[in-house]
Amino acid sequence: MKMKRWFLIVFAFLTTCIYAQDVTFNVLAPKVVEVGQQFRLIFSVNAQAEGFTPPNIQDFAILAGPSTSTSSNVSIMNGKVTQNYELKYSYILEATKEGQFTIPSAEIVVNKKKYVSNSFTIEVIKGSGNKTAPTTNQTNQQQNESVNTANVSSSDHYLKVIVSKTKVRREEHFIATVKLYSRLGITNFGEYKVPSFDGFITERIDIPPLSQLSQENVNGQIFYTGIIDKYILYPQKTGEIVINPFELNCYYQIQSRKRSGSIFDEFFGTYERAQAKALSLPVTIKVEAIPENKPESFAGAIGEFKMDASLDKSQIKTNEAVTLKIKIAGNGNLKYITSPKIEFPSDFDVYDPKISDNIKYSEIGATGNKTFEYLIIPRHPGNFNIPKFEFSYFDTRTNNYKVLSAGDYQIIVDKSLSDTSITVTNSFNKEDIKFLGKDIRFIKKGESNLKEKGLFLFGSGKFYLYYIIIILLFGVYVFIRKKNIQENANIQLVRNKKANTFARKRLQKASLFMKQNQKEEFYEELVRALWGYISDKLSIPAANLSKDNARSRLQSKNVNSESIEQIINIIDRCEYARYAPVSENTQMDVLFNDSVDIISKLQQQLK
Repeated sequence: MKMKRWFLIVFAFLTTCIYAQDVTFNVLAPKVVEVGQQFRLIFSVNAQAEGFTPPNIQDFAILAGPSTSTSSNVSIMNGKVTQNYELKYSYILEATKEGQFTIPSAEIVVNKKKYVSNSFTIEVIKGSGNKTAPTTNQTNQQQNESVNTANVSSSDHYLKVIVSKTKVRREEHFIATVKLYSRLGITNFGEYKVPSFDGFITERIDIPPLSQLSQENVNGQIFYTGIIDKYILYPQKTGEIVINPFELNCYYQIQSRKRSGSIFDEFFGTYERAQAKALSLPVTIKVEAIPENKPESFAGAIGEFKMDASLDKSQIKTNEAVTLKIKIAGNGNLKYITSPKIEFPSDFDVYDPKISDNIKYSEIGATGNKTFEYLIIPRHPGNFNIPKFEFSYFDTRTNNYKVLSAGDYQIIVDKSLSDTSITVTNSFNKEDIKFLGKDIRFIKKGESNLKEKGLFLFGSGKFYLYYIIIILLFGVYVFIRKKNIQENANIQLVRNKKANTFARKRLQKASLFMKQNQKEEFYEELVRALWGYISDKLSIPAANLSKDNARSRLQSKNVNSESIEQIINIIDRCEYARYAPVSENTQMDVLFNDSVDIISKLQQQLK
């Protein structure tokens, strides 16, 4: 009963901490499409809705929809329970004519309150014949089999280096963004080559992995675009400095003109895979020298900064420690600035500063702070002064030098009552504490543990026995380690061994989607499990996966024809059900069970 009562109390407390989110009702769709292109229109609300009034869509052909899907999760952090819920209404539309068209607002009712979405404008341009939607896969895989390169031209795909400034001062930072432009469907990324950045110091900006490309209208044509990389660059010399080309190997899926004779060609088309390198053009940066009228305290700092300094104590005793902390904060080349020059009294022992920084690299450059902590130990009593010191920098906003100052600290040092010549520091960690004057060791008391001369392990029989055992153990370790490295180096062997494990994990994820009635995600994950198993088990690169290729490779492994046709049939059914307007739950169950069954059969035959 006690446990039950405590459970009810805790549950009641947690439920009172659930914070309701504000209701948002949004519309998602591409901003630019081509005539004849199919695309998805989604209305999303973050709450359970009681009614949905769809928009009156007149300028686009409605191929399917509205279909619904839901997702939810609950998270608990610091006693706060947050529930996230999302309900989606999806359409599949087709653009039928050129122009700019507006999707009207939709309405939804949540808790008896009406919410209206924004209207959404879509630009439809002349069709180019390329309707392949791009996908990306951040897993770099070694492509061992040849793929077609003849159908990809440099005008269809390229990299572009976009710089925030083309004219800067020496040491003045600017942002370089590497952006991919492609008119083709990307299936995978290969090798990515970054230039050496001769003449620059670089800092890379962390950006999320590229998982989805967006659409842009470039000179009347739709390009799929995405940010590949971002850098902060600091020029180290004057004159013209060239940023050499970036290079990215891309794998594409292109609609083929060939027909296999299958009736499914009319619905899905036939595709071939191709690879090509996307290159950027060189970018020239003009770098000017900073003005000559530099202050004496200038040491190369460029940007916008402020300085704070503090002394933790103004009155101490001899051989005690005091800390001078200098903090420089702002935006600029923070990482490379140095401490101001300070003239300390000659009676002070001053240690090299302890340097720490907290710097973040983002779109606006390097921001944060850098701290210098000086440990100071006075040796003699008296009144001392740390004079004013300066830190100067070149302000890129005003194009002038600016000087910051701090200091002029008075320190009163009294003679210690017990002149032990042992220095005690209070502000630093144990590893920073310095002990001086320890020239006499402590005299130990009690009985001594003395041994007769010559009674040592070195040179004895035990010594050589231990020596041989250690050598043998080391040899065994090297042998096992070398074997593991060789096995792990064979990527295809590792993928082959773990193919069934990877497939089971994907099937578990598909099962979860099935229970949540998320049909589209279920079929997508099921197809990924089947194709992934074939790719891993037969060592077929993702860019070369096709039904004909899979069939021939399975036949070469002596897999019976019934199993081959069964897995191909399941893939066809999944793809058809994925794009069909309606899919029954019973069909999902059948396809899931058939997928589990065929993977088990293939696992037994491909051992």
